[in-house]
Amino acid sequence: MSPATEPTVDLAAAAPPTALALAHANGLAALAPGRPLLLGTAADADLRLVDPYASARHARIVGDVAGFVVEDLGSTNGTWVDGVRVQRAWLAPGVRLQLGCWRGTVIARGVAPRPVPGALGMIGGSPAHLALERALLRLAPLPQAVLLRGETGTGKELAARALHTQGPRARGPFVPINCGAIPEGLFESELFGHARGAFTGAHRAHSGAFTRAHGGTLFLDEIAELPLALQAKLLRVLETRRVAPVGGEQDHPVDVRVVAATHQPIEALIAGGRFRGDLYHRLSALLIELPALRERREDIPALLAHFAGELAHELGRPVAVTAAALAAAAAHDWPGNIRELRNALLRAAAAADGPLTATDLVPRPTRAAAGPAIAVPRGTYAQMHRALLHHVVDEAGSIRKAARELAVPRSTLASWLADSP
Repeated sequence: MSPATEPTVDLAAAAPPTALALAHANGLAALAPGRPLLLGTAADADLRLVDPYASARHARIVGDVAGFVVEDLGSTNGTWVDGVRVQRAWLAPGVRLQLGCWRGTVIARGVAPRPVPGALGMIGGSPAHLALERALLRLAPLPQAVLLRGETGTGKELAARALHTQGPRARGPFVPINCGAIPEGLFESELFGHARGAFTGAHRAHSGAFTRAHGGTLFLDEIAELPLALQAKLLRVLETRRVAPVGGEQDHPVDVRVVAATHQPIEALIAGGRFRGDLYHRLSALLIELPALRERREDIPALLAHFAGELAHELGRPVAVTAAALAAAAAHDWPGNIRELRNALLRAAAAADGPLTATDLVPRPTRAAAGPAIAVPRGTYAQMHRALLHHVVDEAGSIRKAARELAVPRSTLASWLADSP
């Protein structure tokens, strides 16, 4: 019988010894000084185990203000602490117990609550993050368009929502459009709408994003993906504040604040003729640069704690991160930024047992595939040539095999070797 999956839990870096609990598949068992906790299959056990490999009175946990100790009570299959069979052992946050096939983890209780998003829906206290929040609050009340620039995964849609919720249009709709996810033939219809019968398959009229966002905010994510032909139409709508649906006979006014976002170097796209300079200047009347996660490493522990709480709800069990994993995560560059950080935590929590280690959480560096490395010989050309030929023969194991690899006759390779000094 394979051991049951060990639950993962929230850990405190330093918790008082009297604020511990034992987390297991069915919940938590508080550890209190002076009150022993009996573990086993017996009906009178304080924590009754449903496990044929556990004994009736398998082990007990006792403690005082100095700490807690687990003691084996002569069980058949033993009491294991972090993979080592023990008769008696001290317990601390992160310690893993195994009794038969039952598993549990000691966790800290009464720790500081996990971070919650602030008024802008964001988490962070680093200088770079606080500067971003100040910029968002300063620009939120203004009516002009805003361009958000930042690497993938830095939270551009969250920043756009903050501009909306903190501004005078908060009661209006917030309509997000991912320009990189719309088929090219549907761009115009999605942005501006279409009339019934405007094209094959248009069996009814469709309200475009501008119309749906009337009185609120339209968020155009990945604006650099907008086809060049449609950029001129978007520019006209921004200038006239009127929209004409595809196949429609009349245009109508729209009252929309546009927030656009991109991770691409728009200046280079403009120079290459792939993005209109006049549209860029219209969209970037106000500009905000979002910091990469490597520029706000101080926020990584708080972000991990927040995501751990979210994932615990999604996975139906607690999620723990060790102190070493926190340090490794803070030192990692995270090229995919906050999105990559959350996905890494999700993958690790879904695959690992117990508190997540640095190896579980932080991606390993990858290397591009390459052929076998050889030391380049030095000397004259003839000496280099001879050394390389002998290297090929040594690797192949014979002149015949080496000649086949080099795609030359065996006699030719033998001649080259004989003529080399």
